Amino acid sequence: MKTTYLKQFAALLMAGAICSCSNDLEQSTEDAATSQDTQVTTKAFLNLPISYVDESSFVNSLSSYGFLEPDDISLNRTATKSGYNSVYGFNIPAANQVTGFKWNSGDEQTEEWRPQGLTGFSYGGKKFLLATWYGVGPGTIAGINNQHKGVRIALVDITNMNDITYRHILLVQNKANMSNSQLYKSSNSYNQLDLFCPVTIHAGGVAYSNNKIYVVDTKLGMRVFDIRKLIAVSGDSTKSRIGRESDGTLKAFDYAYILPQTGYYDIDNANPYSCISLGTGNDGEARLWTGQYLTQSDNQIPKIYGFALNSNGQIITSQTVQQLEPQDNESGDNGPVYRVQGVYRRGQTGTSILTTTGNSSYEGSTARLVRHYSGDGAGTRYRWPHGAEDLYYDSSTGYLWNLTEYETSKYGQDNRCVFAVRYTDYD
Repeated sequence: MKTTYLKQFAALLMAGAICSCSNDLEQSTEDAATSQDTQVTTKAFLNLPISYVDESSFVNSLSSYGFLEPDDISLNRTATKSGYNSVYGFNIPAANQVTGFKWNSGDEQTEEWRPQGLTGFSYGGKKFLLATWYGVGPGTIAGINNQHKGVRIALVDITNMNDITYRHILLVQNKANMSNSQLYKSSNSYNQLDLFCPVTIHAGGVAYSNNKIYVVDTKLGMRVFDIRKLIAVSGDSTKSRIGRESDGTLKAFDYAYILPQTGYYDIDNANPYSCISLGTGNDGEARLWTGQYLTQSDNQIPKIYGFALNSNGQIITSQTVQQLEPQDNESGDNGPVYRVQGVYRRGQTGTSILTTTGNSSYEGSTARLVRHYSGDGAGTRYRWPHGAEDLYYDSSTGYLWNLTEYETSKYGQDNRCVFAVRYTDYD
């Protein structure tokens, strides 16, 4: 059943302070302006309808195959800490480096998938990261036709950073969604079977809250998955079949596990939904924050949006959605933050942290980390690794995690890594 809620929300105005510079602050003509007499006022944004479609009946129809939890999954790949800080474009100063890893050689090199989103959680006494990878098509890399497989997630056990293991799991949705162009995008051919199909989105960001996985869908809003509903499926030597065979066996392009979609949020007037993370609102309440990848040519001011969550990790559709316009210091121009790839918001201190790409090259990278305090007339830029994507803040360690996306062939050396810095070094 689809229920629509019309919400009005109030303007927010919070004051912050400019933090002292650290040794990774970008020193160039793009240094942050320090004017504090310009107040950035957040505009009220009315008429933001949110609809939730519950697909739990579809997921429950798969219960006879048995549901698994993260600590039940056999992790078949090994990552390594060695060399994570020497990939192409990695420029975090040594004093700020904390930890990180590289994928195995096949995942560093593959042109068929690119990593995008990153989140994390603890489960069954283990500590996990979870990364989304989207299937690459010819529009991204000429000659590659893997877009039909949709999205896979890498479940990474980082309990012991000296023994990092992981496995890729395919996201799936109800086959009935194939008739809805908002939910399924057709591309190159494959063998579509009964019951379920791929989730054909970019998956630019992912967040976790109370067993729920939220994956952003660029135009629609968010896809929702329950991490306790993993399912083991059969192998497929052709790597071309997905769904339920006539004999009842399940196939998923030769992936050993699937995670079915339990529902989705259709959110109007706040797209594109380019990234997401779990952060906080003004009073420290849990909120999912989404960011927008926009360029100046889009003629639209990039914003971030905060959606309040209840104790079950679900969006409270009846509560106010927070809207902010973080400020950059690009060329000393104090303008909006364009080309956003990752976002984290700590509302009680008025702090927004964003990753942005496509800037001028600095210390081997066109990416930056931007910090903006609400109420300040300008943000502060820090140098940041090339190809930076989604952000994840781990409250148990105080680490801010990020990942980079590019395959080895793009620059003639590995670029992909997952890394952490101390949040306090940037706030």
